[in-house]
This record gives sequence, structure tokens and C-alpha cells, in this order.
Amino acid sequence: MQHYLSIMILILLLPVAHAQTGAAGSTSTAINWHLSAQPLSTALQQLAEHSNTSIMFDAATVRNIQAPSLRGQYTPLEALKKLLSGSGLQAEETVPGRFSIVQAATTVQQLPEMTVTGAPDPDSPYSTQYKVPDTTTATRTKTPIMETPMSIQVVPKSVMNDQQAITLEQSLRNVSGVFHGIGQGGVEFLNIRGFQTWDYYRNGVRFTSAQTQTGYREVANLERIEVLKGPASILYGRIEPGGMVNLVPKTPQATPYYSLQQQFGSYNLFRTTLDATGGLNQDSSLLYRLNFAYEDKGSFREFVDNHHFFVAPVLQWQISDRTQITAEMEYKTGKYSVDYGFPAIGNRPANLPINRQLGESFNSAKFDEITAGFHWSHAFNDNWEIKHRFYLQRTDEGDDVVIPSALRTDNRTLDRFYAGFRNAKVDTYTTNMDLTGHVETFGTQHTLLMGGDYYNFRNRRLMISNFDFPSIDIFNPVHSGTAIRDSANDSPYDRRDDWFGLYFQDQIKLPYNVHVLAGFRYDNAEIKNISGRKSAQDKISPRVGVLWQPIPALSFYGNYIENFGAPNLGTSGLDGQPLPAETAQQWEAGIKTEFFDGRFSATLAWFQLTKQNIATPHPDPQLALQRISVLTGEARNQGVEFDITGELLPGWQLIANYTYIDSEITKTNNNMQLGNRFPNVPEHAGNIWTTYAFQNETLRGLKIGGGVTLRGKREGNPENDFQMPGYAVFNLMTSYAMKMGKTRVTAQLNVNNLFNEEYFPGSGGFNRARIFVGTPRVFLGSLRVEY
Repeated sequence: MQHYLSIMILILLLPVAHAQTGAAGSTSTAINWHLSAQPLSTALQQLAEHSNTSIMFDAATVRNIQAPSLRGQYTPLEALKKLLSGSGLQAEETVPGRFSIVQAATTVQQLPEMTVTGAPDPDSPYSTQYKVPDTTTATRTKTPIMETPMSIQVVPKSVMNDQQAITLEQSLRNVSGVFHGIGQGGVEFLNIRGFQTWDYYRNGVRFTSAQTQTGYREVANLERIEVLKGPASILYGRIEPGGMVNLVPKTPQATPYYSLQQQFGSYNLFRTTLDATGGLNQDSSLLYRLNFAYEDKGSFREFVDNHHFFVAPVLQWQISDRTQITAEMEYKTGKYSVDYGFPAIGNRPANLPINRQLGESFNSAKFDEITAGFHWSHAFNDNWEIKHRFYLQRTDEGDDVVIPSALRTDNRTLDRFYAGFRNAKVDTYTTNMDLTGHVETFGTQHTLLMGGDYYNFRNRRLMISNFDFPSIDIFNPVHSGTAIRDSANDSPYDRRDDWFGLYFQDQIKLPYNVHVLAGFRYDNAEIKNISGRKSAQDKISPRVGVLWQPIPALSFYGNYIENFGAPNLGTSGLDGQPLPAETAQQWEAGIKTEFFDGRFSATLAWFQLTKQNIATPHPDPQLALQRISVLTGEARNQGVEFDITGELLPGWQLIANYTYIDSEITKTNNNMQLGNRFPNVPEHAGNIWTTYAFQNETLRGLKIGGGVTLRGKREGNPENDFQMPGYAVFNLMTSYAMKMGKTRVTAQLNVNNLFNEEYFPGSGGFNRARIFVGTPRVFLGSLRVEY
């Protein structure tokens, strides 16, 4: 580990020797502007980017000032005057292309400066910034992270681009407390704060990945990924209590932008992506965005290959300054291999060649998925606004897989069974409406949120199986190559969910910079299975948080939240009745701080999270194969999370995290599990990633970076009778960007798992036969052209 530590320190310290401030550009050309009303700091960043100028301002001076919308042809100075109108500030051009923002009532003077040299806002296609100041996920209102009494972390596309992350799991290693979850190879399942999460959200709207076989989520059209830690059911309905993942797609932009990227890498990886946006009419009130991806790749594992096609068009109409509507669609089709990895021998994964396949060559799933919807908003005035979202999703899929069930006592014969489904159709309809308002009572400012949501989900298919499928010798495997189906085991499956909820929230700003968040939610949920039996439940859940911000760069917060949990998907008891929903409670306290004029931030959080009504497979293996489950009882996870992100010096970006989790099963009907840790939850884990873009003229355009992902030992099942060893995976990158007229060309090379570490990222969670194998050293190159 000493050479690992030395390289990690070198990665951190290398940029210090080269950090220099870059020179600003200049222009006096009139530009067609289309900026929405937004915080002045964000508007100034967008203006600097689009006009290739440098703008200097004191961050404290522009804090809490709102800029008006800006449309029309203006020079940068004229545009600045429009944005600053009525703000008490003015712009002075100190040298061509370089502006200072000063108080209008004073003469021009040198202020403590924040320099934006073509530094784009986080949503600009050219953004290189790792820090995102505001999110909507935690409150459904645009709230600064420093004023949010919960832990929320953001992975922007700049991080994903630098790491060439092409899956959610690769991106989310940058967030504390997020790990590989229980599942199967080819499908993403995540573990947040020690608990499995099955669902993902897109622009705050729920979709499920637990009962669809559509492979890894596509990230080509994502602007950023927001992760809210802890229970989120008060605003988003029934959900696992560890946290939620909200995917924020790219939005149409008025400034035309076009990007084509070709990636190629180890194991025959070939991936092409396209991104295009701009206006469709003269005043840019009608905007579009189009994202496309095609991926074809093999694997270091036998019989494993994946390919998919993805397209996502978006159309946005700015009807007026107060009203807009957006229509969007995503279509994805493809095929991926299903891989269950290795069994355990003794208390460790079996010592086998990492390419060894213990499934069959036909282990795969095919899918077609379409998501379509719209969202619109209307501001009645400066204080009240209504938003509505509606989406539908249709998935058609089928699979054939051979699944390992148990290793015999000879420690070489692996029993397996065949399973699959036919004519699978999964339909989701989901909608929500929010009314937000800003009011003031007795000198106290309130941001009110009132809303409701509805979620309708149906999953129907024909389940096929064969429990007498041939076993395999793990040391000398002979594959049958044939899917043998026992039609006597065919069984139809049909599940329907109808959920709706109403919620209310008040964000209160008190004197002395005290912020209080309080709210509650009413849930009504009904689940119905094919036998006609149904489970109906309702619950009121509260949430309260308090934050004190004694100075702008420091916040102390705490919260208490109750959770009406996930519905124990795909489970039923011996009587055929769907199992009751999970419930949970969380206490959390933390500190947030900012450095370097807000360019760098840190969050330290302590949490205690307790969950009840946890479903696990029935102890009888035959009943477990029939999807009969029991309630384990209760588990408690508590720990500490630390996240840092932002710009340390001009060109030097850093994102890092550390997690400590004490996990314990506190109540169970299986005494062998009592007091044990939950599977796949390391006690210690961390990740660090840093890049440096050279600032001097000679090396301008060159970027280097690297990092390491660290995971401690993890238990493989609730019995804790085998473990997956800890590991350290190092990654490096370098890129070079150059301008050719109005075109920017970027060549990039990433090396993942630099030292070819053999590791196991997770297990199937409930038996000893499914341990996933980590990817060895991979080279990934890319060429991106932007205009």
C-alpha cells in the first residue's frame, strides 16, 4: 500500500507546481442573447462564457441579487448594463475584453476579485467546474446547498467527461456512501447509506429499475447526477431510505452547440455520442436539444457482450417570460449479457481465472424502452409559480439466464437453474404538480411548496424455468449451450401499483441566518398481484430540518425524517399476500463550508438510519425459488460521510469523499444473522479524483488527472459467512484540447485500474453463489469535436 499512497500524494500535489492564472479574451461584437431570469452571479458567468470575456466581481457583492432576462443583440458591455439595471452595480471595461463590477455610487476601485475567464456556468457545454452551488432535488425548489439542511452531493458532467464514465455506477463512486448494490451483472443496483435502492428519478419523477431488464442507464444526455442522502419519501413517495438518485438531463440552449465524440477501448469497446442544441426561430423562443448514443462492447468475461442504441430529443417553447413548456422523449433498444460471477469457497470468493464463466452462452436480455413526457411551468408573478410534469414509459423485454443457486460440499460442483420470461411488458405512468410561493409574515420569509403526485406501474410477463438444469464443475466447466425449459413450471406474473401522495413544505428564513425546513406527506399506496390479492396502506410522514449559517461560508444543520418505504418489490408471504411496506427513521447532523470565494466546498455529515420490515428470501430454498419471502425485521446503519469538491487553484479541480458505516441487523427471525452487518456495506470507503488543466500559454489545452477508489472488506450475505476483500483501484487520465477556428477538438486517454487489481465489487447479497468480478486494467480513448 505504500506505493499506492505515494502515487496518491503525487496526484494531489502535482498541480501546485504548475498553477497559473490564464489570460482573458476580448470581443466588441454584438451577440444575440437569450438569457433567462436567474441569479446575477450565474448570469455573469454565462455572459463571460458566451462572449469570451473576463468579468471580475466580488462574490459577496452580487450575492442574493437576481438578474432579469436578456434577449436581443447587444455588445458585452451593453449586455452587462442590462443585467445590472436596478442592482446598484455598474460595469466598467478596464481593458478591452476585461470588465469589473463595482458599486454604482462609488468611483471605480479595485475590489477583491472573482475572475471568470470564459469560465462557464455548470450547465454550459464547455463547463470544467466540479462544484455546483444550487440544486432542486432536496426541496423541489432552487435552494443553495449551503442553505439546505440535508446532505446532497452532485456529480456534474465535467466530472463524468474527465473520467469518461459511461455508467451511473462509475459516476457515483464520486459520492460518499454509495456502493455496488445487490443484483446481477448487466443491471445497475445501488446501495446508499447501507441500504439497497431500486428506483431512479429523472427530473424528480420516479422510474423503477428493479423490474426492468434494460441494462445500464444511459448517461449521454445527463447534465448532472444529484444524490440526496437519507429518506426522501416526503417529496418523492415510496422509496428506500438510504437516499435517492436524481438524473438531471441536458436542457435546450439558445447558443448553438454541436458535439460528436468517438470512444474506443479495451475489450472491443466502441461508443459514439452526439449532442446538438440551439434555436429553431429568430428570437430563440423555440429551442431544441438532441442526444444520441450507440455502444458496442465485449468483456474480459466469457460469453459477455453488450450493445445498445439511444436517442433523446427535447423541444422547449418559451411562450413568454413567465411561461414555458418542454416535450421530451428517450428511446433505448439493445441486448446485454447477464453474468453472476463466482461462488464463495470458505470465507472468500473462489480462486478462479477472472474470465471464467459459470453461466451459459445464451445468458442475455433484450429490451426496447421508450420514455416520453412533458413538463410546463407558469409564473403568476414574481412570487408564485406552478409546475406540472407527466411521463410515461413502456418497456418490452425478454431474457434467458442460467442462475447459480449453491455450491455443493465438494467445493467444485455448482448447482444451477434456468429462468427467464416471455412477452414482458412494463408500463409506468407518473405525474406530479407543484405550487411554490414566496411570502413574508412578521418579517419572516417563507418559501411554500404544495403538491401532489401519482404513480401507476404494471409489470406483466410469463415466467419460465427449469429447476433441474445441469450443474457445472467450476474448475473444469463444460457448458450445455442450450436453454432447457420445463413448461410445467410456466407461470404468469402480473403486478400493479397505484400510489398517490400529497405534500406540504415550508422553508422559513428567520433572523440571524437561521433556516427551518418543515413538511409532511400523506401517502396512499395499493399493490395488487395476479391472484387478485392486494395490499393497501396509507401513512403520514414528517420531515424537519434546521440550519444555521453564522457566516456565508459556514453552515451547521440537523434533521429528523420518517420514511414510508419501498414496497418489498416482487415479494409475497406464504399466504400469497404482498408483504407490508418498509418504514424508516433518520437522525442527521452536519457541517457545510465553502472556501476560495465559494469555488470549493466541503460537507461533513453524521447519520443514524433505522429500517423496519425488511424482506429476505425464505430460508427454505425451494420456497425462495418461488419468490416467497419473510421479513428479516430491522437493521440500523450509522456513520460519518465527508465530501469535498471544487477548484483549489485555477485549473485544479478536486472531488473526493470518505465514508464510515457501522451496520447492524438488530431484529431478525434468523439468529445466525442477529448483530451481523448488512451485505455489500464496507466499514470504510473512499474515493479521490483530481485534474489539472495547465494555465501557461506553452501547455494550454493539456490536462492531466487521476485518482483512486478504496473499499474496505464487505460481508457477502446476511449470515456474514464469507467476505469480499478490500481493494484499491487507481485511475489516470490525460487530454489535450485545441481550437481550430470555431471548432474545438479534444483527444483523451483514460487508464482505469492502472495496477490491474483483482477485486470483487459486490455480491448477490442473499446466498454464496453470486460474487461479481471487477474489471481489470482498461484503456479508453476518445476524440471529441465541438462547435
